[in-house]
Amino acid sequence: MASMLMRLLRPAFASSLWIVAAGICHTVVLASQTPSQRLTFEVASIRPAALDTPGGEGSTRSQIQPTPDGLTLRNIDVDAMIEWAYGLQHYQLANPGLLHNHRYDVRARAAGSASEADVRLMLQSLLASRFGLRLHHQQKLTPVYELVVDKGGPKLSPDKSDKLPASYPRETFPRVVNGSFVFSNTSMSEFAQQLTEIRGIDLPVIDRTGIRGVYNITLKSAAAAVRDPNGPSLLTLIREQLGLRLASAKDPIDVVVVDHVEEPTAN
Repeated sequence: MASMLMRLLRPAFASSLWIVAAGICHTVVLASQTPSQRLTFEVASIRPAALDTPGGEGSTRSQIQPTPDGLTLRNIDVDAMIEWAYGLQHYQLANPGLLHNHRYDVRARAAGSASEADVRLMLQSLLASRFGLRLHHQQKLTPVYELVVDKGGPKLSPDKSDKLPASYPRETFPRVVNGSFVFSNTSMSEFAQQLTEIRGIDLPVIDRTGIRGVYNITLKSAAAAVRDPNGPSLLTLIREQLGLRLASAKDPIDVVVVDHVEEPTAN
């Protein structure tokens, strides 16, 4: 299952953003914060990921689960930690593959209850203190797909956001089930991010639907179509099945460049 999924995911293309936007960037260095200004976890454990059976699904799938008092990360690499902490899409990380894709299990607890926004800030502090992370932003004009609602309106399952607990796991990639892609508990912005990772979608996908909520989405026969050069395009399947459309555009993209990161310090 894991090896099949990896064949359906497109290679990281963040480095190509440097080419298409050459000469159109300016640098904005992150504002520094003193230690007393940072929100921090009370305690945090970072360990090498306890992978499932080699070659099994657990060897590639990651989970990010904010909890009422902190954060649980399973089988996650530094790239994904940075992306979640700073609210980035995958393509916004200009130099991915940090720390050679080493994966970690992280359990971090705040002193009391904390909002998801605060937990993201705490993870930023954790990355700075335990991984020595330093980074800066750049704006780049980049060809993209904008995910928009098609003429006939969206064809989505009912919004389930009011039926979910305050904290629930998010998955970074769709599941492959009987030749289909299954996106569980996903918002439109998360759906757009996962589409970006799939072969056959050759540009970053930006959510412009204006649709709020959390959905279960099944893109029927999409995984099979990716493997079949004569099959329908993913753009066609998205339009026909979901009432959504990928429209070509150029958007200014905020890209993050990591200046320094290192293996985490001991617990």
